[in-house]
Amino acid sequence: MNKMRAEEFAGLLRQTGDKAYNFAYRLAGNEQDARDLVQEAFARALEHSGSYDRARAFDSWLLRILHNVFLDGVRRLAHRSTVSLDAPAPVEDGSWNDVLHAADLTAPDELIRRESIDMVQLALERLPAHYKAAIVLCDVEGMSYDEIARIMDVPVGTVRSRIHQGRLLARQAYEELEKRGGRRS
Repeated sequence: MNKMRAEEFAGLLRQTGDKAYNFAYRLAGNEQDARDLVQEAFARALEHSGSYDRARAFDSWLLRILHNVFLDGVRRLAHRSTVSLDAPAPVEDGSWNDVLHAADLTAPDELIRRESIDMVQLALERLPAHYKAAIVLCDVEGMSYDEIARIMDVPVGTVRSRIHQGRLLARQAYEELEKRGGRRS
């Protein structure tokens, strides 16, 4: 298939950008990693735009690429070492407190809402990648099981199973976090 025109491709990316970012944010758990995931997915999509089948939904194709980029990152991360907070801060004449800035003070209702959202995100982070992706695509993005199956390249029955099991695991993780007051273990 011929590569699509740059203007057409850019238009499709604009239409799908928010959905891609939301999916990436739920997978990554933070803004910077989500942006990096989306940027890498867009670059790969552009590189492979000739393989896009126009008979299929562009957003499903792009989210599949994003999902693969995320899984590649998970695999790379498993091979990398971690950084100790006892080590010197990465900024000259600064501390880790400078790098890890404190949360802004806001109204109590907003803090409660943010805490709940943060606990949901923490619960999602505890899930294996395949459960997390299935739940986010279904419950956050509102995609059908068929679309999720295409994105994750698995049968629909596997999608159903991953969503069911993932929700159970997420609920258990959320309840554990509630017992500990929202703190990580």
